[in-house]
Amino acid sequence: MPLLRTSLTVLIVEDNPDDLELMLHALRRGGYDPDYRCVDNAEALDSALQAQPWEVILCDYALPRFSGLEALRTIREIHRLDIPFIFVSGAIGEEAAVTLMRAGAQDFVRKDNPSRVVAAIERELSAAETRRKKREMDEKLEVERQLLRQLMAGIPDAIYFKDLQHRYIHLNDAERRHLNITCDEEVLGKTADVFVSPERARMEWEEEEKIFATGKPLVERIENDIQADGTVRWFSATMAPIRDHRGEIIGLVGVTRDVSEAKRLDEMKDQFIATVRHELRTPLTAIHASLGLLRGSVLTQNIGQATRLVEIGHDNCAKLLALVGDLLDTVNLEKGDMRYARRPVDVAELVEATIAAGRERALRKGVRLIAQASLPQVEVNADRERLLQVLAKLIANAVDAAPADSEVRIGAHETDGGKVRIAVVDQGPGVPRDLEPRLFKRFSQGNSSDAREKGGVGLGLFIAKSIVEAHGGTIGFANSVDRGAEFFFELPICHDPATPRRAAAKG
Repeated sequence: MPLLRTSLTVLIVEDNPDDLELMLHALRRGGYDPDYRCVDNAEALDSALQAQPWEVILCDYALPRFSGLEALRTIREIHRLDIPFIFVSGAIGEEAAVTLMRAGAQDFVRKDNPSRVVAAIERELSAAETRRKKREMDEKLEVERQLLRQLMAGIPDAIYFKDLQHRYIHLNDAERRHLNITCDEEVLGKTADVFVSPERARMEWEEEEKIFATGKPLVERIENDIQADGTVRWFSATMAPIRDHRGEIIGLVGVTRDVSEAKRLDEMKDQFIATVRHELRTPLTAIHASLGLLRGSVLTQNIGQATRLVEIGHDNCAKLLALVGDLLDTVNLEKGDMRYARRPVDVAELVEATIAAGRERALRKGVRLIAQASLPQVEVNADRERLLQVLAKLIANAVDAAPADSEVRIGAHETDGGKVRIAVVDQGPGVPRDLEPRLFKRFSQGNSSDAREKGGVGLGLFIAKSIVEAHGGTIGFANSVDRGAEFFFELPICHDPATPRRAAAKG
């Protein structure tokens, strides 16, 4: 007898002790050390299947209270287990054998030839291992397919695959939208000339042929496309070859990214740099000229002219300081480093202080600042200096927009939602329609000539919005039906019983 060398967990469905011993003897002779359990009814089989995993099942065909076919269906259909299932029984008719094999049995061994059990077990254990590895590989591939599907469905970039004949073989939703189609059937198996202009199709064909010939990818080619509504969109296109397991090129993958926003930001950056250059050069030139004239001995005798030159230098220094302040505030906001010293702030006092600070500049432009006759006596929990900055920017913008000999009105009132609304209304031309969507974004200005005339680099409203939102408020604007614009912001009212409210001011 060979030495016992291999353990084996085997579940035996058998009611005859002699036949059980016969099977165990055959296993031991074949070099197995069986760890077995014997069952002879449905309940015992179910309990055994739940108790532990089994490597192989040996089953009699006919039992007094059970049948081999019932056992097989329990394992395959109820528990859905892929365990080698071998019938060990007496004679079985051909029709019954076919039924058993169709139901999922791996083999049939006659009881009068038990030595064949070992060979059947070894063959089926090997086959089961092969199936297990295939399942694992299939599951891994399915996970990868799911990841690819999710990536292609979720990514905003347009992705497509083509074969060596330049035909689409797969694409995602973004590419369907890019081609203006609704379903795969409209594009699969077709080339790009069906969907794009002849010039565009010819260019893509040549680029793809070059990729097939050289095996080198095309990376981030910038192109534009005129949309149906006349707008221009910019795209970055990348294409790379696809190779099989032998390294042979079998197609290509393309990724197209919409870079219109980045293109717009680049244009804004260029405009910003030009604006900053102008905003720095103009006041510096004025300061330099004023100081140069003051150095002259003649002007030292003309106090009036000297005073005017000093005023010019002072005003332009203030513009430079404001520009530098806006740039530093923008950097701090983007880094999240803006700090706020919050305390109760009297809204009426805030409005009055801001108007007083801006009145002289407004008068020099021929604009009158008019305060609301009676301001609400409420407080907000805020950084006073930052709110002064917000309101000053709104007033300065209104003054710049207002024509000479007009008014800018500043007022405030309580809203139904427990907030206070502070508003600045001018009599200027209003906000241009094309500027409205980006009004509160960085570097947002009207046309460049307008920006040059009025000054600034387009950061004021971005900073104001950031400060207001950091205080839990909102900011907005509305164009007047007749003429002018209203800019406003709302903040939660501070209801601190420990803070006395100021007596109502007289109108």
